[in-house]
This record gives sequence, C-alpha cells and structure tokens, in this order.
Amino acid sequence: MYRFRVPHWFWCLSAAAALGGPAAAQAPSVGFVFPAGGQTGTKATVTVNGGNLQGATGLLLSGEGVKATITNNANAGAVPVELEIASTAAPGVREMRVVTPRGTSNAGRIWVGAFPESNETEPNNSLATANKLDKLPVTVNGQVNGAEDADFFTFQAGAGDTYVFDLVAYQMSSGLDGYLALFDAKGKVLKSGQEPFDRDPRLVYTFKDAGTYSIQVRDSMYRGGGNFTYLLTLGRLPVITSYLPRGGKRGQTVNVRVEGANLGSMTTMPVQVPAEGERVQVVPPTPAGPAVNPISLVVSDLDEAVETEPNDTSAQATALPGVPIAVSGRIDRRGDVDVYKIRPTAAANLTFEIFARRLGARIDSSLRVLEPGGKVIQENDDADGKDSRIVMGVQANTEYLVEVTTKDQNFGGDAFYRLEIDPPAGQDFRLSASPDSVNVGQGGSTVVTVTVQRINGFNSPVELRVEGLPQGLTASPGLIPAGAQSAQFTVTADPAAAQGAMGQIRVFGKGKIGDKDVEKAARPTEGYKVPLAPDPQPGQPVPQRPTEIMTATAMPPTAYALTLAPDQRAITVKRGASVMIKVTAVRQMGQNAAINLTVAGQPANVTPALQNIAEKMTEATITLNVAANAPLVKQNVIITGTMGNNVQVAPAITLTITE
Repeated sequence: MYRFRVPHWFWCLSAAAALGGPAAAQAPSVGFVFPAGGQTGTKATVTVNGGNLQGATGLLLSGEGVKATITNNANAGAVPVELEIASTAAPGVREMRVVTPRGTSNAGRIWVGAFPESNETEPNNSLATANKLDKLPVTVNGQVNGAEDADFFTFQAGAGDTYVFDLVAYQMSSGLDGYLALFDAKGKVLKSGQEPFDRDPRLVYTFKDAGTYSIQVRDSMYRGGGNFTYLLTLGRLPVITSYLPRGGKRGQTVNVRVEGANLGSMTTMPVQVPAEGERVQVVPPTPAGPAVNPISLVVSDLDEAVETEPNDTSAQATALPGVPIAVSGRIDRRGDVDVYKIRPTAAANLTFEIFARRLGARIDSSLRVLEPGGKVIQENDDADGKDSRIVMGVQANTEYLVEVTTKDQNFGGDAFYRLEIDPPAGQDFRLSASPDSVNVGQGGSTVVTVTVQRINGFNSPVELRVEGLPQGLTASPGLIPAGAQSAQFTVTADPAAAQGAMGQIRVFGKGKIGDKDVEKAARPTEGYKVPLAPDPQPGQPVPQRPTEIMTATAMPPTAYALTLAPDQRAITVKRGASVMIKVTAVRQMGQNAAINLTVAGQPANVTPALQNIAEKMTEATITLNVAANAPLVKQNVIITGTMGNNVQVAPAITLTITE
C-alpha cells in the first residue's frame, strides 16, 4: 500500500469556525466509506455511510483515474458505489462527496492502492479466530467496530523473510489511532508499533524461523466505531525507510540515495524535478516492484547538497560550495551533531532555516551559527513549530559554522531535515477558506471565513472573490483589512435557485506586494475533532485540516431566512454618525418563535444597538453607532439570528467608514 501525507508546513493551523450554516441537519453527511477503496486497474464496490444521503444525484472525487457510480440512492444512511479505478490512477487518498438536492456532503475518503484487496471478517478478535491470509501481498480492509475490538490476521512466513506491515488510518481521516503487534504461533509479541495521532504505524520485521505468525490491529486507546476504518497491507514488499536529499532544483534530475527493506541491489534512483510546483512525489520502482511508500522532494530554486558523515566537529564539517544553498541531512544516532561550513563571497543578510517537522520528520531541531573557534553567534530552537530559523548578517570571505542537533534525541531514517541557507524571503501570504461545503437554503445566506497567513511583514489588505458559483448563488464582496488575520463574506441563494444546483468553487485573494498585485487561491479546509482532545468551547478556534474540493450548493428553504434590502448590503457612514439597518425574517413552515439577533465583524469603536425579531414578527432594526475615533476602514459586518438551535445569517453588509 502506498502512503501519502498531507504536508504540514502551512496547513497545520486552527481557524475560527464559520458561523452556523443553514440548517446543517438537512444537508447530507458522510461518516466513513467501507471498504475504504480498491486496487488500481480493478472495479471495487464500496458503501458510503452517513446521513441524509437518499436521492443522491452524483459524486465528486478529487484527482483523476477513478470513476464512481451510485448503484442505489434510496437509503438515507448508506449509498453503494461502484469504483472503476484505472491502472494509471495515482496512488493514495481521494476525497469523495455526495451531491443531493439537499446539499453536498462533507469529504469522505477512499484509497487507491497497488495490491489485491480483501475484507476483514468477524469474529477475529483473538489469535484463535484470526482471519487466515493465504495469498500475500494483500491489502486488508478492516474496521475496529467497538470498544476493545482487536482484529487478528494469520499468515505464513519463511526463514529470513523480511515482511512489511503498513497501516493506513490517519491518512484516511479515520477515527483510529492505530496500534500494530506481531505475534508468533505461541502468542509471544515479536514487535509492536504505535505512532502519534498524526501518523500511521508501520512494522518491518525479518523472521528467523519459518512458521505461522499473526498481526494484530487495534486502537491505541481501545476505542472503536464505524468510522474506525483502516487498510493493512502486508507481505514481502519493498519499502523505503530513509532517503536523501529531500529536495531538488527545478528542472534538474536528482540522484536520490535510498535505504530500506526488500530493495535488492537498489541504492539510488533518479528523480526528475519539475519546473513548476512546490513538491514532487514519486513511487520508487524497485527490482521487487513498486515500493510500498512514495518519496517526496521539495522543489526549489536552490542548489542542493547532502551531508557527508562524519561531520560532528568543526574539523570534520561538511564544506558547502556556496550560498544560497539547501543541504539535506539526517540525525544518524543518539547525540549526533551535524556541522556545516560556509564562506560567503559577499556581505549579506542570510536566513538559516530547518525544514523537518513541516516535511514529516520526527525531530525537534536546534540550530546554531558559530565562529570557527566555537563561539556562538546566534542560536534558535523553535521558530516555525518545532523547526528552527536564524536570520543574521554575514561578512564577505568569512568562515561560519552551522550546527544542527535535536532536542528530543530522536534519530534514524525519520530524523531527517533540510537546511536552507539563502537571503531572507520577501513578503508573501497564503489563504485558507472554511467551510469546504457551502450549503445555502433557498432565499438564505451562509458565511465563509477566509484566513490569511502573513509572511515576512506582509500587511496589506486582501480583496476576496469567488469563482464557480452555480446559477442562483451569489457571493458578497469580501475584504481582509490591512493587518487583520481573517474576514467573512456570505454566499446567498436566490429564492428561485434550483434545489441541488451545485458548483465547485474557488476563493481567491488579491493583495499588494511592493507595487505588484498578487493573487492567491485559498486552500479549502474542514473542521475536525482531534482524537481524545476535548471539544472546543463556544468561541474557541476549531482545528482545521485541508481538503481538495470546495462546493457551493442550493438546498431547500430553512425554517427561516434573514434578508436585507439591496441598498443596505453596502453602507457608507461617517465617523460620529449612525446608520439603521432593517432586518427581515422570511419564515417557513409556521416557524413563529422569536429570533435573537447579534452582530459580528464590525470595526473597532462601532457599537451595535440590537433589537430582536419578536415572536410572529418579521422585522427588526439594528443601529450601528460609529464613534468619532472609529478607524477609516472597509470591512464586512455579519448579522446572525438564533431561533432555538437554528442559526442563520443575513447577507454580509460591507461597511465603509469615512471622515
């Protein structure tokens, strides 16, 4: 089974959850898919499990090479789907969303693998009842169905055979925090493996004796449930456990040194680095077939170098040919110190930066820049998460030592890093948008939150726009003010919008860097529950993770909708003045309860005077009082209504404050 990891260098962030979407209970939801996928070049039948799935009209899949067909859409809780997977389909995880007249679901996940597949059969929660696996390699689709469930599989291995046991769960957004244990025929544990919540375990084991063995899969905390799905691939498979370098220069071919198991005589492999993009991922073709896991390289404009051991001291320092440069290294043993030597040809400001955790490594790096005699000039531990960074001036024709160590004493194949030494990067920004499924009731609105990561002093406003909205849906203007970290805009559905009208949308933000307008696409994100973490309290940020697809869909009317007159969706008001906003409730299905109104997003020193919509009434007036010292800004104000547990929003008001 191939492994794929979503990069963490930017997307491990928390953003404020979008204000409550319209009657989310009506929209379809996906809990899990089982079996979790299929093998390339085959057809597979899977079931999408969730809620409100009846009447599904289509499926959305990320990537290419997989065709999905709904075979029965009558059941609200389960939709059978036939997958036709091309032999050329890229390995790894795919998003799957169900489209219905009531909206589009959140992202479920399927997996495209390279090996024959089978399904776990219960009962198999002991060595005595273990599922027998006759043909290897194989990928087993399984579920840890309930608390204390453990799944056992038995197989034969020969003397001297090296087997790989590769688990995929976290990578599929499963609820399972996987634990693997390998047993001999007498029930003795030969090896076990567990990883942090953001990784899946893998065991590599060489059997001394031929015989019958068993592998166990369970949750680390003995939890379970329908969404605790996994794929276990096992057999005498090639696997890459370490490789260097971790990056390559655009357009060049990099000769990558590889280490692992069942690789035969293979020690290197060429990788063609593309001219575009930030990462390149390649499945190594070994003499024994494709490796279980791909290798991934950073794509950059820097010359590349690789550490040469031993380089533990200044006398042994790996001499780098010049700067700017990127060098890949590894902490080989406990207490290992990697020392590099540079001699810049010109005075300059340089950034010395470690990329490790952001690339999936296991180290908590520590970085120092020293004089040749050992005097420390600057040092840093954590700058970007656990990765280190130093920015300092250097002199021409002067020697400097750069020292890389770890704080956590991890070492080995996963204790790698990439050290970049180059001039400080210019200003830049990146965007994320949530929610990734925007479901809007006819005549209503919902909020989209866009968050900006400001890089190296970027402080300008970011103007937002949306592409791909279906007919009948419109987006309000959106602007992240200068210095602000986020902003909200609304998507509104016309009362006559067709139910189920859906578009795959993209959110863009344009900001000024220097004298140039730069536009970036926002990465969609979804809120999720971190395993074993407490639920966020009201007002607290919700953890977010990236998705590939963002949709906007018109759904049936909700219990009520809030509207504004068209001329009140863009308001200009002077400092020291006030403006009155009439909010109208369009009630459905006899919903006559009172609606409590709140205001969010207003600039500093703008105070709302609130009035609720009384029981059986349809209108209320909100006054925005703008103080004389209010900032001269333009930003969106969001009015939210709450009726019981039903939360709705009015179209965004773009408020401009002038002198």
